[in-house]
Amino acid sequence: MWMRTGLLIGALLSCLSVSASEWLIDVRTAEEFSAEHVAGAKNIEYQQIVPAVAKLGIGKQEPIQLYCRSGRRAEVARQALLQNGFQRVTNLGSVAAAQTKAQGREN
Repeated sequence: MWMRTGLLIGALLSCLSVSASEWLIDVRTAEEFSAEHVAGAKNIEYQQIVPAVAKLGIGKQEPIQLYCRSGRRAEVARQALLQNGFQRVTNLGSVAAAQTKAQGREN
């Protein structure tokens, strides 16, 4: 019985850590972010992406999803992260595309 309970607790904790380690980052300016953003997103301007991600303690194996107005700045940020060893970085493109993807995860 204790073994099953321990396994169940371990499985639940691993599920929590997976959802906590998914990062959604808006790489636009603070002004753009305050006007509109996807719920749950962090705001890090694309020029500051590498040091800011390091400061947050995001691991190089953790999934990072980036977006901006059109996808151009998100791609610049994605390339910078990849060049610094981050391996699971996705450019979602625009705010609208990121919002659609976020709504799909909620359903």
